[in-house]
Amino acid sequence: MYPSIFNDVLGPVMRGPSSSHCAAALRIGRLCYDLMDGRIDSAIIDFDTQGSLATTHRSQGSDMGLFGGFMGWAADDARLPDYQEAVAQQGMDIQINILDFGAEHPNTYRMVLRNKSKSHAVTAISTGGGMIEVIAIDGVEVCMQGDFFELLIYTEQGELLIEYLKHLLPGIEAVVKEDTQPFVQVSLIQKPEADLLSELHALEYVQEVALLDPVLPILSRPDLSVPFETAAEMLDYNSEKKSALWELALEYESARGGISEQSVYNKMQDLIGVMQNSVKE
Repeated sequence: MYPSIFNDVLGPVMRGPSSSHCAAALRIGRLCYDLMDGRIDSAIIDFDTQGSLATTHRSQGSDMGLFGGFMGWAADDARLPDYQEAVAQQGMDIQINILDFGAEHPNTYRMVLRNKSKSHAVTAISTGGGMIEVIAIDGVEVCMQGDFFELLIYTEQGELLIEYLKHLLPGIEAVVKEDTQPFVQVSLIQKPEADLLSELHALEYVQEVALLDPVLPILSRPDLSVPFETAAEMLDYNSEKKSALWELALEYESARGGISEQSVYNKMQDLIGVMQNSVKE
């Protein structure tokens, strides 16, 4: 995947102290929040004894980020330092276990989430710089990096559902994930209409529908292309254009994100405002 200036280079806008521990944890928590329809009553969280989180989850802000995400907060929410009081006020029961479960990645979050109507298991990793990947849901391998709208439709008739979806969403890519709680995963570049979600809920062979909003500033899409990939290609691309570096950045990020150059410029202006305000405070 091509890097994005706003996803991979500048940011994330967050409360410290660590982007890989705090911002990433919050993004993981936000995806869990959506999976649980915005209500998490209890969570059992396992950190591997051999991983980085076993001894640093509190001091490096992973608890702050993850629990803030469980409550639907943003990474720059002013309430984050007081997350413990908010968790207590919401009556959220959180249990953290330090176990040797053979996690392959040092920043692995293994969780079981519950509310009054459902329960789900989620395994996710922080891959650095605030970037994340959900690698399993309910014991089924997935790959979610927070750069699409992820529609999860729980059904035991996945192929039938996919045929139905093709009429509603032409050109979609849907995958059947089969295990004890089988579901169909659909990655979308635009948020589905509420009417579509209601229609899916009404199908007699559908048990549950969950929509996970993207957590990255810049989304991905199929058939993504950029004007250049390396510094050498950029110089060659610019040999006749003679654009300034900031103009090339606008052009690149516009192509990467599928947004206008003015939108890229505005996002950068917003980041400058955040930096200036941070220095003031």
